[in-house]
Amino acid sequence: MVWTVLLSVSIIAFVIGFLVKFVDFIEDDLKLVKKKEIKFNFIQNLSFPLGVLYGLLIAIMIIVWPILLPLAIGTILGEILARKIDVIGHYIGLFIFVILCAFLISLGILNVGLNLSFVAFALVFLAASVLDEFADKYFEKFSGNSTQKSFFSYRPFLEIIAFLVSLITNQWIIWVTILSFDVAYILSTKILPKILLKK
Repeated sequence: MVWTVLLSVSIIAFVIGFLVKFVDFIEDDLKLVKKKEIKFNFIQNLSFPLGVLYGLLIAIMIIVWPILLPLAIGTILGEILARKIDVIGHYIGLFIFVILCAFLISLGILNVGLNLSFVAFALVFLAASVLDEFADKYFEKFSGNSTQKSFFSYRPFLEIIAFLVSLITNQWIIWVTILSFDVAYILSTKILPKILLKK
């Protein structure tokens, strides 16, 4: 049963990570290349529907596994504070997630169990998320060491914190979720240009 849950959440988190990176790729990378270098021009119009899809998936994941809500809230707030949510695809993804969760909470379908530990974990994940973003920006700008740049681009603080929280609570679903998301995001960073851009 436990392995089934971990496998299920890892698959969903992996898909979400891929979709989030896809939106980033459309909004950031494709705007830096000429149209003739893009294999399929229609993908430039996919940011909105991809945002809707990953917003739905995050909401579904929280509905099924409410224990992941502090991780979701902390990470998303961290991205907002770091000004990483700045394009239409991410706006709509965030909107869908918030509206669905708020609606289900109001109906009593989603019980978030708001208490001191919930708030504490959300704040810890928020701090780790913000630290990751600022460390990434700092070493990208000021460090000439490619190893340091690469390491801090992989969100190490959030991964470490999620691992420690899972270790303390014995809720490994938390670490598996962020690990699967990050693996998908990193792989997509390398794969999407090869698939969607002409050499």
